[in-house]
Amino acid sequence: MKRKWWLPLGAASLGLIAWIAFGVALAMQAERSTLLLLATVGALGLEGAIWTTAGVLGVSAFQARREIWAQLRIAFQKG
Repeated sequence: MKRKWWLPLGAASLGLIAWIAFGVALAMQAERSTLLLLATVGALGLEGAIWTTAGVLGVSAFQARREIWAQLRIAFQKG
């Protein structure tokens, strides 16, 4: 794996870990402010993953997002 992929993987990992922590906090009935913080960190982490992946691939983030959603739609329409 090339070094340039470490940044998008790190951002995606941050988002994934934050969403797992959100699920655990939700199951433990944490305070609303804690849930809000974890949801915000998760959303920003995944958004960062999209932007850095698009940057590594050399395409605009909007274009990358559109292609990701198109591939997801195709996958769900087939299934």
